Amino acid sequence: MPQMLIWVQFFMVAMPTLWLALGALENIRAPSANGSMVADALAMRPMAEQFPELYAALGRNRIESPAFHRWAFIAIVVSESLVALIMLAGTAALFLAALGALDLEFSRLLATIGVLGFTMIWSAFLVGGQWVHYWAGSEGAQHTHFMLTIWGSAVLCLLVL
Repeated sequence: MPQMLIWVQFFMVAMPTLWLALGALENIRAPSANGSMVADALAMRPMAEQFPELYAALGRNRIESPAFHRWAFIAIVVSESLVALIMLAGTAALFLAALGALDLEFSRLLATIGVLGFTMIWSAFLVGGQWVHYWAGSEGAQHTHFMLTIWGSAVLCLLVL
């Protein structure tokens, strides 16, 4: 059974790793896709359009600066890319540990650091999103970030068994 657990951990880390690596790659290849969504959320444009009465009360939190929007998106892409690389290393280490070629505890530690980074990215989106109240107008993004945070948390629990 312990051998089976290593393989389960490998596959459970591999999936969010691939998800994040693909997301980071797409953010590099087509930055306008998510870059404009980040700018819209920070400027609270969806709320202004869909919930003008809420925007009147909460719009003071908006961040209108295009320079800040660019900086925030660059920080997101850099964070996603670095975490994806750590997760790739952790996934590879778990694979090698499952084959008996690498220390299991080191492999789990590396994978745990990567998955913690994954979870923290989405947790940070939730915290930042709360500042701009993205539950109103960008609730699809908020739901996605909640699900990704839960996914990362579940994988973290599996890694620390």
